[in-house]
Amino acid sequence: MKIVITGGAGAMALPAAIYCLEQKEVSELVLTDISTSKLDERIAQLKDKRAKGEVLDLMDVEASATLFRGADAVLNAAFATACIPATKAAQVAGVNYTDLGAYDPAEQLGFHDGFREKGATAVVSMGTAPGMSNVMAAYGAQKLDRIDSIEIQDVCADMVPHEQHSRPLYWGYAIESIMEEFTDDAQVLEKGEIKLYPPRSFPETAAFKPPVGPSEISLTAHPEIEMFARSFKDKGIQKASWKIGFEREFEAKLRFLAALGFGQTEPVDVDGQMVSPRRVLVTLLNNRPPETKSPPDFRGHMMVVVTGEEAGEKMAYTVVEYATAGLTERMKQKGVFSSYRTGIYVGIATMMLARGQIEQKGVFYPEVAIPAEQFLKEAARVGIEIEVNKKTAL
Repeated sequence: MKIVITGGAGAMALPAAIYCLEQKEVSELVLTDISTSKLDERIAQLKDKRAKGEVLDLMDVEASATLFRGADAVLNAAFATACIPATKAAQVAGVNYTDLGAYDPAEQLGFHDGFREKGATAVVSMGTAPGMSNVMAAYGAQKLDRIDSIEIQDVCADMVPHEQHSRPLYWGYAIESIMEEFTDDAQVLEKGEIKLYPPRSFPETAAFKPPVGPSEISLTAHPEIEMFARSFKDKGIQKASWKIGFEREFEAKLRFLAALGFGQTEPVDVDGQMVSPRRVLVTLLNNRPPETKSPPDFRGHMMVVVTGEEAGEKMAYTVVEYATAGLTERMKQKGVFSSYRTGIYVGIATMMLARGQIEQKGVFYPEVAIPAEQFLKEAARVGIEIEVNKKTAL
């Protein structure tokens, strides 16, 4: 079985590659990236003869399609800007495909007929959120005859105090995405209609389990809201929201950077040169010197509550996921210090595609195509704690 992982030198590609290489059926794992040196480092880090690197510019659709041909599945872990050309390349190659999410996942649905005609499947936006959040919502939604609401509560926090780092800032997933969550208006589904609210508004305390513990979460821009409005329209969904929290120091720093304008993507004039503030920020952060004190220890935790009607009764399904200490330690031993859940979840989806466990052909959101119960069981097997609670809703 051959698996291709694009953006192979990135943070999310590493746990995905580790998961895929743990599967005995995988005979070849091809990691691609635009950077030769970083790719060589990643291959050396994996220490597995089945892994090899190939330099690839994902914006070159023809070159990507050529490399993708013959793969059982392609996992795109590159930046969101590369999702559309990567999806197109997978369609041209006629191979199964999944990714961590484009800026506009709905645009990828336009490739549906092309994938279906070639007998291939694409599951788009399959990270933690969106991705696992969609699968957790689907588990509850599939039990209900009618859906009233879906509420997602998430947290991504570094357990190491900031003063124990030599670097000024760490982030658990793509900093570009985090900046969007601090600058873009947040979507909320209310009475079946999408409304917009200021970022980080409507804060509340969520009761996450230790070691994260109770955390303040707030509304942010996230694609699940529009995805659910489309996918669960026939079940009458009326309300959906997505909130996330971070450690307090990180929240304060990001609010400050956003207030200064570093979330802005439009170029500004700096001494006669037009530069994007966000690109400046990302470049500076990526060029900080190596850590000389303590590396970060990111912990994630998510709860999804789906309410509606089942057999004439109002019912609520709560699905909870968080990483066990054992899995975290195992990832650390393999050099993973980021929010590794994202890589594991997209890795699970990749292997399900490669094994033919996702039977629908075309392009789909995770909540539509992923066999939710099967996916959750595999996540639990790997070391993710999964809890499902059902109770009568008032």
